[in-house]
Amino acid sequence: MTYKHVIDETFEVSSIIFDNISIPLDPANSDYQRVLDDILEQGADCFEGDIPAELQAAADAKQLL
Repeated sequence: MTYKHVIDETFEVSSIIFDNISIPLDPANSDYQRVLDDILEQGADCFEGDIPAELQAAADAKQLL
């Protein structure tokens, strides 16, 4: 499972791409929560490139709950 962080320059919106699906950075989105879980379980292995700091911080905060 590999995620990729992208920024739509037209709308200046960040999202995560997985299997040609765009996942919004929205804590209420179940796919976003799965991304955070995967970051906690797999670390950088689940991401193409570096994990963005905002996602790592959200995953770390989720782990503390």
